Amino acid sequence: MKIIITIIILFSLSIIFFFKENNNNSELTPTIKIEKEVLVKKISEQNFKKTLNLSGFTEASRIVVLKSQVEGKVSSKYFKKGKLYYAGDQLVLIDPEDKVAKLKEMEALLNQRKKEYEVAENLFKKGFRSEVKLSESRTNFEKALALFEKSQVNLNNTKISLPFDSIIEESYVELGDYVKKGDPIAKIVDLDPIYININVTENEIENISKNKEANVSILGQEYKGFISFIAKTADPQTRNFRLQVQVSNPKNKIISGLSSEIKIEIKDEYAFFIPSSLVSLNNDGILGIKVINKKRVVFIPIDILSDTGSGYWIRIINNEQKKEILIISQGSEYVVVNEEVIFKLEEND
Repeated sequence: MKIIITIIILFSLSIIFFFKENNNNSELTPTIKIEKEVLVKKISEQNFKKTLNLSGFTEASRIVVLKSQVEGKVSSKYFKKGKLYYAGDQLVLIDPEDKVAKLKEMEALLNQRKKEYEVAENLFKKGFRSEVKLSESRTNFEKALALFEKSQVNLNNTKISLPFDSIIEESYVELGDYVKKGDPIAKIVDLDPIYININVTENEIENISKNKEANVSILGQEYKGFISFIAKTADPQTRNFRLQVQVSNPKNKIISGLSSEIKIEIKDEYAFFIPSSLVSLNNDGILGIKVINKKRVVFIPIDILSDTGSGYWIRIINNEQKKEILIISQGSEYVVVNEEVIFKLEEND
């Protein structure tokens, strides 16, 4: 029995000694500080062409409704709706028969008044006609001349021709129709050049100037154009300004009313191009990126200049002439600002 008690006492003492030694060793062991490791990428500043991306629609450069300048019956029609005709092509002939007769009548009257004036002038020179009678004869001659010229114009106006190359959009007459002065004959459309109408804000218009080049996309096709018009007054409802881009359209492939995308380069500046996934918000809701500066994590506020789809062009706010940055490409979500970290440089693609 004494042997069993002795064994129990010795075992208890050994356990107490073991824990005491273990506690002494733990007090002597120093605390190990574990630093986090992140992957960083060196990004250099590049020349960035800032571009305005705008939307608009195409519009014909000229739309004109040709009207009759004389009264009469349409005796000939030489055009079809939808076809292209050229400047000087005759579209319609209004029956000229009465106009020809009127011209001959005015020509006879003019010859008569001319002879009367010549006789009056000779008699005046010989002293047999007063100056008043001479003036009266001259007035009659001038009136007859004006009537003759007017009848010539009326005869010429029986032929209605195109003033410029254009497409016939609408026809308002048919063969045999009787038209009066001012009645519409045809609606013509000039598509070369074609115009793109755009609305821009007051902030955008300050970077735009007349004759500046513009890239235009219409139905998947790319075209070159230039700014031909900038409004000097804003729309009172939207406060936007109207802009017009002119595009050459020699084959009339571009029609009026199509949606268009326009890109206008407004200025060059230096910026950084980064993957969009590296942009984050800090606790104050400010947009920025995490970079490494002297082994510590730093949050830098940014402005996004352009979204290319594959990344962002950014400008660093309050940039102190930084030409390069070490942006955290992996592990940024596990580190906090001012934390000291170990970083490894990622190779650029």
